[in-house]
Amino acid sequence: MIRILGPEVTFDDVVRGARDRGHDVCVVPAGATKAESIELFAQVLDFPDWFGRNLDALADCLHDFAEQPLGGARARHLVWDGAAQLRRGHLETFEDIAGVLDEVSQDHASFVVTILDR
Repeated sequence: MIRILGPEVTFDDVVRGARDRGHDVCVVPAGATKAESIELFAQVLDFPDWFGRNLDALADCLHDFAEQPLGGARARHLVWDGAAQLRRGHLETFEDIAGVLDEVSQDHASFVVTILDR
């Protein structure tokens, strides 16, 4: 499941709501460019050294991330925060990354994504 929320929703409310539902929450900030955004995913989610820093590699590593044991959580919830700047400056990149996130969330029922477009 993926949802895109605008600036009317607060970061704290999204994270608190996910945790209240028993989700393990990971927050990845959006970068200003494609390269910066992909690098932030790699850093925050601790992708392996072989990570190719492109959309295909992002999809592969996110699938691996989604398949990790939940450790008692009901779901793994990825919050992609601050995506408005990327969307405004690089709409195609925003849509490409959102598409990867949507693909992974559809393939893994316990992987939930919220994009904060603020």
